Amino acid sequence: MASNPESGPEMEHITLNNPKVLVVDDSKITRLSISRILADDFNVVEAEDGARGWNVVNEDEDIQVVFVDLMMPTKNGFELLRDIRNSSNSRVSQIPVIIITSHEDDEKMKRHAMMLGASDFISKPFDSIQIKARANSYAWYHHANRKLENARMMLEEKSTIDTLTGMANPRYLKEHGPELLAFAARQGTDIAVLRLDIDKFDLVVQKVGRQVTDKILLNVSKIIRASVRKEDGVARIGSAKFAIIMPGADSELARSMAERIHALIRKSVYKLGQGRFRITASAGLVTNNGDEGKAFEEVITQAEEMLNQAIRGGGNTLIVDEINDDNEKAVFQQEQKVEPLTLEEALVLLKAGQSEKVRVQITPLMIKLYPLLFYGNTYLNLGLDESLGKMKQELKKQM
Repeated sequence: MASNPESGPEMEHITLNNPKVLVVDDSKITRLSISRILADDFNVVEAEDGARGWNVVNEDEDIQVVFVDLMMPTKNGFELLRDIRNSSNSRVSQIPVIIITSHEDDEKMKRHAMMLGASDFISKPFDSIQIKARANSYAWYHHANRKLENARMMLEEKSTIDTLTGMANPRYLKEHGPELLAFAARQGTDIAVLRLDIDKFDLVVQKVGRQVTDKILLNVSKIIRASVRKEDGVARIGSAKFAIIMPGADSELARSMAERIHALIRKSVYKLGQGRFRITASAGLVTNNGDEGKAFEEVITQAEEMLNQAIRGGGNTLIVDEINDDNEKAVFQQEQKVEPLTLEEALVLLKAGQSEKVRVQITPLMIKLYPLLFYGNTYLNLGLDESLGKMKQELKKQM
């Protein structure tokens, strides 16, 4: 029957021919058993251990579902599951992973697999109907998810907002950067551009996982936003890459903001289980007078060159395009040791919602603040004598 064009568009019919399934198990008998059960409806790929399975997952874009045994040589099922879930490739990280369990696997092992992101479990000896149902259900689930992800990426390409941080994205920078530079040129005012990358971010992802690094990126974005002015443009232009455009900022103001952002990133503390760790960043700052007639691409390239110089020098460095008496670029390399927060930095962190970073240094901060509170109480007659006395006693206990 022909469809009525006035009744609206028909639902799209999706065909999923021969979904591809990966079976990872060191037992040839197990692999053969599952392959025979799924042979009529699926294209089955086999891997004898987790290391080979990891290669297949990354190389074969058609894999829809992974069946994996927990106990294997070279790379076990837990390690393979963790690597899949922590992959920076969304196609890989979202693949359904079904754990093959046996009577030797206790509940603790299953709970650990679930915490790592297991999608489901099947038990030996196998029920053919159960395996087919799991494979079919998760293959369709993954197929639908990939279609949604492709649609999301298409929308994001047309948008100017980064979905994770809420910052502007590369499209915004490309479209509005030249406009801001042209405006500065017409007004004869300064404009500064800061390019900043988190150091060795790929290694950070491998060590702590994608969920933790997403929190790191959110924290960095909050630090940047709390450190700049309302008129400044901030954009995330890569997985751990940021650009800041500062219209009207002279070299002193731009350097001050860049140094503050760079220092606060280094001073932030992140939790991982019972432990804590820090990250660093490399950055390049360009201050450019609007009447110099440079194209925006040239200014960005200049900032990128200084950023790359900072990275080549080992990272944790801010390079500014100011010229000193020796006719060399100004380099601000931060030491690896933890430096105390200034009152200004503490206020920026609180504004960014990062109160925990302030809490770990609250005693020395309050000691710095006490003389100002004492003077203000005396000069303005605020009536805080008793409270300040208690404060002084408590601070002495903490010293």
